Amino acid sequence: MTVIPRSFRLGFARRGTGADPDDAEIEPRLHRDPAGDDARQVPARSGRPDGRVPERIPIAGLDRRSVVLLTACLIVAWLVFVFSRAVADSATATQRVAELRAGNATIEQRLEARQTELAIVQSPAFVALQARAYGLGSPKEQVFSLNPGAPPPPSITPLGEEARSARGPSPLDAWLDLLFGG
Repeated sequence: MTVIPRSFRLGFARRGTGADPDDAEIEPRLHRDPAGDDARQVPARSGRPDGRVPERIPIAGLDRRSVVLLTACLIVAWLVFVFSRAVADSATATQRVAELRAGNATIEQRLEARQTELAIVQSPAFVALQARAYGLGSPKEQVFSLNPGAPPPPSITPLGEEARSARGPSPLDAWLDLLFGG
């Protein structure tokens, strides 16, 4: 069956028996010129001498159905590409969110540790200990420190070994000398 576009139907009329639409011929209609009364004929636009619309596109050898099918396939391929790209972007974003949540959990743990440390540092017991380190204890406390040239403490003998022959003062004697001067 010959399909005639709307633009051709306006300017042409079918002529034939009506039994077979492919046998119908297209004849140009007469249009009146608004400027005058003379009638003029509209030429056939199909490019064929008989005035029929071609079934196939002469350049590519494709009929209209093939062109429509090819266009539909291109649109579907484009939609598949767009949706696959969107799914890939969504998967990437989901992975990035998981990474950020893991990073946030690590940061929260560090924050909790620092808040605990801050609470310890601000406690009165820690402040008093640090004050003693700077010599700011209570008035009844005696300030002491090790002399810069003090000998190193004696080495500790592990359990099960014999003690060395050169024996220095006992640790208690060393502390008593250090505290009360000796």
